[in-house]
Amino acid sequence: MSLSLLRRINPSCETFSRTDCHQRRVSRVTLSGVEKIELTCRIEKTAPEQRRWYGKAYIHTDGEGRQIVDHSGDVIDTPETQAALEDAFYEFVKSYRSGDMEHQVFGAATMIEGIIVTKEKKAAGLFPPGMDEGIYLGFEANDSPEGEVLWDGIKSGRLSAMSIVGEGRNI
Repeated sequence: MSLSLLRRINPSCETFSRTDCHQRRVSRVTLSGVEKIELTCRIEKTAPEQRRWYGKAYIHTDGEGRQIVDHSGDVIDTPETQAALEDAFYEFVKSYRSGDMEHQVFGAATMIEGIIVTKEKKAAGLFPPGMDEGIYLGFEANDSPEGEVLWDGIKSGRLSAMSIVGEGRNI
């Protein structure tokens, strides 16, 4: 995958039914060099009483320090690509935090948790040494008709994954 490719993340995070985690390029705009990419991951934990769910949005290095190559052959393996990943994700956190359902039902959820685990943060004692490095997300279904539809899909198991869609350039 490559959030390392992102300069800016669009306001589009969805929950949908899918069991695999991967990144894919949705389209390429050659004149500007901008690519549209989509990151997906399984929902790994739910908190039914609070209508919340959590997952690893993108892991670039496993807990043993091994580099992970995504399905597109991209890696986040330099300080520059790690900084680009952090900057893009923090911009999403600051500016958007909105979750939708299958990129069709909007206003369905709000991001309530988002962290980036890095080698530096683990060395500072913020996270355990064996923790995978990358992005972790948590969402809560909104108290709205759209949120009800989304939460019903998660509870039933029909919706089992999350994705983030964004735009970026190779660096």
